[in-house]
Amino acid sequence: MFQFKWSRMLAVAERDLRRFRRNTTLMIPMALMPIIYLVILGKAMGGDLHDLRVAVVDEDRGPAAVVVHERLLTLQQSRQLLRVSDEPSPAQAVEGLRQGAYKAVVIIPQQFSSAAERGERAPLGVIVDNTDNNSANVIESVLRGAFSTTASGAAALPLSVSSAPQIDVQRVDVYGHKEFMQYLVPGVIALALFFVAMLAGGIILVDDRAKGVHEGYFVTPLTALDIVGGLTLSAITLAMVIGTIVLASSILIARIPLIGGVTTLGLTMVTILLLALGLVLFMFTLMARVSNPITPRALFGILNVLTFFPSGALYPTESYPGWLNAISAAFPMRYAVHSLRNLLLKGVGFQAVLPDFLAMAGFALLMLVMAATLFKRTL
Repeated sequence: MFQFKWSRMLAVAERDLRRFRRNTTLMIPMALMPIIYLVILGKAMGGDLHDLRVAVVDEDRGPAAVVVHERLLTLQQSRQLLRVSDEPSPAQAVEGLRQGAYKAVVIIPQQFSSAAERGERAPLGVIVDNTDNNSANVIESVLRGAFSTTASGAAALPLSVSSAPQIDVQRVDVYGHKEFMQYLVPGVIALALFFVAMLAGGIILVDDRAKGVHEGYFVTPLTALDIVGGLTLSAITLAMVIGTIVLASSILIARIPLIGGVTTLGLTMVTILLLALGLVLFMFTLMARVSNPITPRALFGILNVLTFFPSGALYPTESYPGWLNAISAAFPMRYAVHSLRNLLLKGVGFQAVLPDFLAMAGFALLMLVMAATLFKRTL
């Protein structure tokens, strides 16, 4: 009943390969995607942390306190792990940590040197920002190693102290216990908005153009800004609905307490709006002159890895090399993740997230101008 012939099979294969030959640009993403994944993921999630900002409050100012300073500076200069700054009081230092200026605060208490000279365990307070557990765990581990009795720098202690350099590093989580799931929530929200932007600003837009829907714009008095504005309003409405659902579900599933109450919730919705606006307009800009429906689907994976993984959603941005930090800083996903993490996990106020808001708003404005310009050339 079924007769097989090589000639007919080869004819089908030849016809299909000719289609790819006519669309060679679609083959580029297929080849680049695994390479980009390797480079971006390898650098975004496998690098050593560096330039972690740490504040030091010295309430002792004795010989053992000098040793602590020297060890911290050694970590800063040799491994470039820390960026050490002095603060006059614990309250001021912790406030800087809450506002995102520091990853940890090292407090050298009074009588620290006296306890070390008596051979007692001298307590060294380390207050960490545990909303970023990767950085917090690295700082704790490194400090425990640096101040252990077997540390290689023990010989540098003063004679009265080096005989019993028992420094007890005591970690304090400034935000109490935080589960890893809570750390992932900002990234999950940002990723959901990326999916909406890719669908509404990319795939549906190009599909409508391929079906001839956009040809109707030629017989209307609509300007390019009218078209972009209308399409953006539709996509933003969808993004806000999806973003709200994901936010509410994440708060319930991850059991996130809204520290700032209604203010935190309102600022979170502003963050979602600004990110959605920037991503949708970014997709419109990329797809403004694309007519092949396969193109946005082919670019989906590349755009995802370029915008999401370098955003700091999964791993601290302090581990990134300079070129990856530049890519990260160019997209609004980084600022949205930073803002959402500060709002949902720390309960910060408007001033702390204002720089993120300005960055996202500036990106959206730039994309609006570019999208309107490209649509004008198309219509």
